[in-house]
Amino acid sequence: MQAATALFASAAVLLVLAGVVKVSRPTTAADLMQVLGAPARGPWSGTRLAVGLGVVEIVLGVAGLVSEGPEIALAVGFVYLVFAATVLRAMAVGAPSCGCFGRVEAPPSWFHVSGNAVLAAASFVAATDSSPLEVMDAQPAGGVGFVVVVGLLAGLALVVFIALPEAVAARRAQ
Repeated sequence: MQAATALFASAAVLLVLAGVVKVSRPTTAADLMQVLGAPARGPWSGTRLAVGLGVVEIVLGVAGLVSEGPEIALAVGFVYLVFAATVLRAMAVGAPSCGCFGRVEAPPSWFHVSGNAVLAAASFVAATDSSPLEVMDAQPAGGVGFVVVVGLLAGLALVVFIALPEAVAARRAQ
């Protein structure tokens, strides 16, 4: 099992999760977009941008899981670089949330920047490696082990992106 492909697949899963949250509850992402300069109303409002981004994340994440070409992996890597830059900007302006997973309590942090950079790098490396479908096809039991590893990596990434910054912020507040 290729480590970069597993990380790339977990990045794709996270895109789908984040996209679903943005489409179903766009408020936190829309608030971040307004803090970063999106208008509150109109065709380019923060809410419309958040929902649109959510749809793009879902499509790109699903494509990353089922595509066998390197183009989607490269696109996912680029998106994670944009996310890292966005989190840096959110930190610079003092945004209360990263806006990624619908949690106000998830402040933008260096954990999030680093996690986005790691997922971008893994996606770029995975573009030269086997696709998630190819890895699953090559494994016994239809790739159940690969699916478990991807799920664990995605869960760990959520902890790094959400719970760890919350814990650090709470500790600093004491």
